Amino acid sequence: MISFSKRQLLMAGIASGALMAMPGLAQDRDYVKRDKRKRTNLLLITADDIDWTALGFMNGRRDLTPNLDRLASQSHVFEQVRTVAPICMPSRQAFMSGLLPHRNGGNGFFPMHEGTLTLCSLLASEGYYCAASHKIGHMQPATSFPWHMKQEGKDRHPMVHADLTRLAITQAQAQYKPFFINCNINDPHRPFYGSRDAEELDHGQEGPYRIPNPLGPDDVTVPANLEDLPEIRQEIAQYWNSAQRLDIAVGNILKALEESGAADDTIVLFVSDHGMPFPFAKATCYDHGIRTPVVLRWPGMTAPRRFDNLASNLDILPTLLELLGIDRPVNLDGHSWVPLMKGAGAVQQPFVMSYVDYVSSGWLYPSRTLQDQRYALHFTAWADGKTKLKLESMWGLTYPAMAKAAQTDARIAQRVDQYIHGHLLALYDMQADPGQRVNLIDDEAHRPIAERMKRLMLQQMERTLDPQLENYRRALRGEVPVLLQNPQRYRIAGD
Repeated sequence: MISFSKRQLLMAGIASGALMAMPGLAQDRDYVKRDKRKRTNLLLITADDIDWTALGFMNGRRDLTPNLDRLASQSHVFEQVRTVAPICMPSRQAFMSGLLPHRNGGNGFFPMHEGTLTLCSLLASEGYYCAASHKIGHMQPATSFPWHMKQEGKDRHPMVHADLTRLAITQAQAQYKPFFINCNINDPHRPFYGSRDAEELDHGQEGPYRIPNPLGPDDVTVPANLEDLPEIRQEIAQYWNSAQRLDIAVGNILKALEESGAADDTIVLFVSDHGMPFPFAKATCYDHGIRTPVVLRWPGMTAPRRFDNLASNLDILPTLLELLGIDRPVNLDGHSWVPLMKGAGAVQQPFVMSYVDYVSSGWLYPSRTLQDQRYALHFTAWADGKTKLKLESMWGLTYPAMAKAAQTDARIAQRVDQYIHGHLLALYDMQADPGQRVNLIDDEAHRPIAERMKRLMLQQMERTLDPQLENYRRALRGEVPVLLQNPQRYRIAGD
């Protein structure tokens, strides 16, 4: 197993590029052709905390992500995918294993059960050369992720992942192996581009860390889940600028793939682990926390299409395995999209569910949402009228601006109270109320919808042996759930 520091990786990338430019030492593009068992490669690119409103191909801001928009124009785009866990480690472990977080054991910032099969372990057992950059510690246990090459880090240098891609492809081709490369880009995670907290991490936004056209507060659109306040506009601009640097990194990765000569034999999939790191988003089950657009390009695919089928990121593993011709493990929680993409049958799930249990601080803030094409039913087990939500998404400019405005604005005060105290049960009409501000759970006109979705959530929690099942039953009876906190045990290592 090869492990690199950032400096080693960048220097190796420079050396690799120089070698390929020399006659006689150029990379031999016949390596893969000699493999009698020639198989399709896989490049999986993930973003850290990207919201769909920052992506042009999702009908968001059109000029922020030209490289992703170009990839999307060549790919199938899945517009209505929801993550099962709007927190990075549980989400990544879930879509890598195809199992719900409470079924794989990784429903917080801790490892899955030993022996859990993953995309990495399955492809390694099939002879793939497996490499990953960043977020290594968010995919555990190590036995489930037997990377041949890995590089950990939080640096946002836009060449880091491209350089690892070049090295990994070279290693794979030299060994006559297909490759699986997982590039986990840290943008647009906090701290955002241009913020005071990002100065040191981003080297003052100088050199390769600088984006060509930074946006200002007047250049942004405030999403429906947030308030239109000056400080919030400023922070959204910083966030969108981080998204621009994400796109530059994606462009560099795709360029490295093209230059390797392997692009025509490689599946490319782009996805975010979850939504934006703002209030009413990350680490909650609100829609801006769970909506995760997926872009998928594969050799031999039909003309690019856009799908609005409700789906889960648990579907990623079975889809990729089917495209690669590898048998899927039994009892996965996801469903393959291949029949849908090939026109052989529709994959229209009636609903999806998303889950929060432990957050990075180790505190237990359990919540669930069951969502169909229009409505979302929320169950917030910690909403006892006393517990207050405390999350990383409250750092920065946005939440303090909301809390300050709440002192003089009754509407914003009500919104802040909704965020920090929650509703035990809530029903939202996402078509009429995309910001999920109006709780319809006691609205007589919506009672049949609420009762139907309550039953569906109960059945799903019973089927999957959800750890919050008894608390949900208490909520249905009008009782207060019971939570047992042990943050020291469940906090992320090193924090």
